[in-house]
Amino acid sequence: LSTLKETLLPLQGELWHRWCMKDKEQYHLNSKANKSIEQQRSEIRAEKRALRREQLKRAFPLRGFMRSFLECLTSADSHDTKLFMLHWLGMYLDELTADTLSELQEKYHSTWTKLRLKDKSKDKEQEMKLQKDLNTISEQISAATLGLQHLMRETAQLYEAVQSREGLNNQRQFVSVLPAVGAEMLISGHPLELMDGDAAHVPLVWIEAVLDKLTERLGDRKVFVLSVLGVQSSGKSTLLNTMFGLQFTVSAGRCTRGAFMQLVRVSEEVRAQLQYDFVLVVDTEGLRSPELSNKTTLSHDNELATFIIGIGDMTVINIMGENPSEMQDILQICVQAFLRMKSVQIKPSCIFVHQNVAEASANSKNMEGRRCLQEKLDELSRIAAREEGCIVTGFSDIIQFDVESQVFYFKNLLEGDPPMAPPNPSYSQNVQELKMKLLSVARWQPGVKFPSLSEFKLRIKDLWNALLGENFVFSFRNTLEMLVYSKLEDKYGEWSWKMRKRALEIQNRLSNQINNNKVQAVTLPDLMREFEKVYKPLTAEIEKYFKEEKYQEILIKWKVNVDKRFESLRNELIEETRKQSNELIRLKKCQSELDRKKSEYEAQLINMSRDLASRLKKQKLSDKKVEEEFDRLWESWVTRVSSELPPEEQLDIRARVENILLEKFKNQGDVVNKTLKREVFQLNKKKHIKHSRARSLWNTVTFQDPQWESHGNELTQQIQRAVNKYIDRRTEERVDFNDNFIHEILGLIKSNITDYEKSIEQTIFTKEYEFELSVYLCTTAVERFKKMHTAFRKANNPLTYLQSKRDQYLNCFMSFCKGASSVTFFVDFLCRCLKPAIQQAACDKTCIQITDEMKSNYPAFSGNRSNLENHILRHLAEQEDFDSYMEYINHPKGYFERFIRERVERYCRDNSDQLRRMLNTNLSDLVQQVLTVSTTVTAAVRERDPGATLWLDEFCAALSDHMVLPRQDFRNIENEDITDLQFLRERMAKSLEEILKSLQKESSSTPDLDLQMFRRRPDEILCEALSGCWEQCPFCKAICTNTIPGHNSDHSVQFHRPSALSGWHFRGTDIFYVDICTTSVSSDKSFYPTWESTETVPYKTYREAGEPYSRWSITPDNSEQSYWKWFICTFRSQLEEKLKLKFKGCGEIPNDWKTIEKSSALKELK
Repeated sequence: LSTLKETLLPLQGELWHRWCMKDKEQYHLNSKANKSIEQQRSEIRAEKRALRREQLKRAFPLRGFMRSFLECLTSADSHDTKLFMLHWLGMYLDELTADTLSELQEKYHSTWTKLRLKDKSKDKEQEMKLQKDLNTISEQISAATLGLQHLMRETAQLYEAVQSREGLNNQRQFVSVLPAVGAEMLISGHPLELMDGDAAHVPLVWIEAVLDKLTERLGDRKVFVLSVLGVQSSGKSTLLNTMFGLQFTVSAGRCTRGAFMQLVRVSEEVRAQLQYDFVLVVDTEGLRSPELSNKTTLSHDNELATFIIGIGDMTVINIMGENPSEMQDILQICVQAFLRMKSVQIKPSCIFVHQNVAEASANSKNMEGRRCLQEKLDELSRIAAREEGCIVTGFSDIIQFDVESQVFYFKNLLEGDPPMAPPNPSYSQNVQELKMKLLSVARWQPGVKFPSLSEFKLRIKDLWNALLGENFVFSFRNTLEMLVYSKLEDKYGEWSWKMRKRALEIQNRLSNQINNNKVQAVTLPDLMREFEKVYKPLTAEIEKYFKEEKYQEILIKWKVNVDKRFESLRNELIEETRKQSNELIRLKKCQSELDRKKSEYEAQLINMSRDLASRLKKQKLSDKKVEEEFDRLWESWVTRVSSELPPEEQLDIRARVENILLEKFKNQGDVVNKTLKREVFQLNKKKHIKHSRARSLWNTVTFQDPQWESHGNELTQQIQRAVNKYIDRRTEERVDFNDNFIHEILGLIKSNITDYEKSIEQTIFTKEYEFELSVYLCTTAVERFKKMHTAFRKANNPLTYLQSKRDQYLNCFMSFCKGASSVTFFVDFLCRCLKPAIQQAACDKTCIQITDEMKSNYPAFSGNRSNLENHILRHLAEQEDFDSYMEYINHPKGYFERFIRERVERYCRDNSDQLRRMLNTNLSDLVQQVLTVSTTVTAAVRERDPGATLWLDEFCAALSDHMVLPRQDFRNIENEDITDLQFLRERMAKSLEEILKSLQKESSSTPDLDLQMFRRRPDEILCEALSGCWEQCPFCKAICTNTIPGHNSDHSVQFHRPSALSGWHFRGTDIFYVDICTTSVSSDKSFYPTWESTETVPYKTYREAGEPYSRWSITPDNSEQSYWKWFICTFRSQLEEKLKLKFKGCGEIPNDWKTIEKSSALKELK
């Protein structure tokens, strides 16, 4: 039989068992002197691929038996025909093995009985012989067993082998229908193997594929997962068979190996009441198996119990008889498993079934038994908790448990001794009571939530992957939680953007009102009321999401955090709006005197123009003559105004900068020479770096370490960017040069150096470095400050301002000369002010629309920051530019901002026609709004006072929220005669039409949209919206994915990188350290936390190294993570050159990294 099984079913024997051993081995790797963890993992993966290739070699071409079996199951025959075939095939296989198995099971039972009765303290040699015999018989039973489960196991291995990287396309096409076969068997009521009992392994790829097909067939239905645990031969399978009419294998001795699942349909009538559609029953092998006693029994039982309890919503813990030792064993294993579930926030439930208890109906006996069980569970809970390092006072602290209602006592299955004993009717009655209790779990277990089939699949995957790791709790990753949280983050991004968008609209409106002198102060209560209009409906939307979204029980843990974050965002935006508005009010007050003088000089010019025009009107001069007359008038007026203005004070910015530098660095002797020479700053190791040592793993590395240059250049570039950004911001504020600017730049340089030294902990920079860099940056900034000063004087000198409008005044003068009416002059003057106001208002509106469009629909910006990072990584891979990668790795925030800026600029170029139409539409809407207001105001003042003063008051007030149109700018026309209101309305309509044509022509004259026309650029707004925490992993420089800057929780990132990217290497060598953080933390390796450390810290307890390590949560992860491996292989020589380290020896790049193609690396980012 064993030979027959090996011949017919070659994939599930030695090759599969070796593959399982290798799969587990890669989760328990230890350090070796000449190999990195990643090198060892690479070798194991190569061995696993070789085993898969060997499986495929043996599988194809398919042998007759398996080919016929699969052809029958995948044929077009009816469902009943296939069931008929399976039934008879099962019978034939049972018949084939029955005699041999019966004989072996008898021997097994006999040997086991002798072993149990043997006095273990006396004859050790005899005990070992019996144990060896038992192991041999167990192996013979396994080899001689052949049933449908073995055929499906072979099918599973065929599918997994072909789906591996070694499978061919034509083979993949052939096996693609096999998961549907597994799903069909489950639907038909056949058990499907969940865990291979011989290999003690879950064929995860196969199980996931079958459950996917099952979901496809049935829909993503709710299932109640009921599992059972107990020692061997305790009647677990018999209990399930009796309860649900199933056909799990039963007999004396070891029947079930591994775990099997079977689907039981719930009738339509009770689904709503029970709250699930199917019961998924999971039967398992017995714990404390005798043949495993000399192996790793305890470890195997703990893993099995953890897995079965974890995947089940309810676990029936089956206890047979009243043997105290056996009860102690199973309870201890189960309590340990429940404690693990509590640690990873899984909340299963359990029911204890105590079978074969004499006089089970006696109340006193039951009460005593329950009391003893509760005491034992509490005691074991405390013991287990101490081992896990947590505090527990009793079993009820671990799971919700009521000893009165969740413990059942059963009488014997048979009345009397087998084989002639009749069934005990009380047993069936007990089972029925238990069944009713189990199925109605939703009634007595508050808050129970049943998983869908897709959720059950994720649960299996997460639990199994965690069990493969050395530390279950440390290794566990809840995929469903991660998916739910990712979706929540996307939704939070939508909510926060709606809030930010509203803030931008409020800020624009306040800016208009302040510039129109309608608002003299902005208070917090006022802003709170404004923001409440958007905050209240959004918080209601958040509440609705948490109440109505599919995974409420998972989401609830983040509810408080989201509420606090959203409230914090509102407060932050309110404070930002308040500061921005009050600064604008301050600047406006400073300009009030300037505005008064502008108005005064403008009035003088208009009156002079009117007087001269009235004298020249009758002469009927040509336009050229009129312009000559205006030139003479203009010159005399400029001379007069110039004589009245105080002389401009000359500002020597360079001298002031030098004085500040002299005061700051008075102990440095050559400040004057440095400033006079104006030399370009050059990094010098001897002068600028006092001390440099590198993070490493073995011996101390002194400052001669070649990374000093990399660190120095990195910091210098970082400071230059920070200073340039500071000057850009000051320039945008349109303020005059101030000595404080230099002091702030010096403080910026100092803080950057301090922060960099803290973060790198390798390089200490000299005072000479700070001095020379400060002198260089401050002196080179002088020219920019001169331009700033010139621009400020130009904008704030009344004469300069009025000279910039000379052509407008010439037009007014020519109108006067031609006898233009007061209405015409009034409208022309008004529209000259309206044109820039309309243009700026349209730009402000267009800016928000562009930002909203990109945030909502542009792929890189439409999700959260993790989505943006994936687009950046894809972009970097497409460009394959090493310097860009280095900028991204070392300065992620700066690179993110550059990427956003470039993408916005490209978007505006590529969609210039669409955006121009958007701008023109806004211009048209605003012109129409002005015309509507003009008509409304004209009609309103007609009956009251048709004078210009009231008309201007009403007109400016109506538009004050929408554009900058200060009422005081029209003082010089408020006395004009505009009694002809009909002509005023017609003239306004005509002039506004001309304004619209002129503005639309201007927007069409440039090929691309100029982002400088916006007061706040869309890329700056997006940078704020997509910002967050910028802390980098101390091992690999991966960026924390938390969207809150300065958050209190642990930093974390979904995928870490090889530590070589941040320069980690072995101390005393030039050898890179290539392992990934998520690999290192599950290994037995150690590291030096700082360059000056003399003692190492184990990676497993990396938090003990203190900050920044203690602020990071790094979970073991054995997924491929191809992207950064591909990067290292692609840019190997550039990395070695830049960091002056080598990929050699134990830092050699693993072989399987070199086979990764860019396309497969990019697939990770989808």
